[in-house]
Amino acid sequence: MRRFYFDVRAGAEFLPDPDGLELDGLAAAEHEAMHTAVTLAHDWLPLTREIGVEVKDEQRQSQLILTVALTIDRL
Repeated sequence: MRRFYFDVRAGAEFLPDPDGLELDGLAAAEHEAMHTAVTLAHDWLPLTREIGVEVKDEQRQSQLILTVALTIDRL
C-alpha cells in the first residue's frame, strides 16, 4: 500500500490534503481523484468553472493532475 495525497484547486482556492489515503497504487489513486472531482463538481462548478485534483505520492511528488471543467458556448 502506498500513501497518496489529493490536493484540490477550484478557481483561486487551493485545498491541500494533509492526511492522504493509503491505496494499492496509482490506478487506485486515479480512480479516487476522479471520484473526488465529480463529487466536488456538483457544488463548485457553477461557481468556479474548473476543478483540479493533483495526486501526489508519499514524497509529495506530483503523479497526475485531473481537471474537470465546465464550458458554455452561447450560440
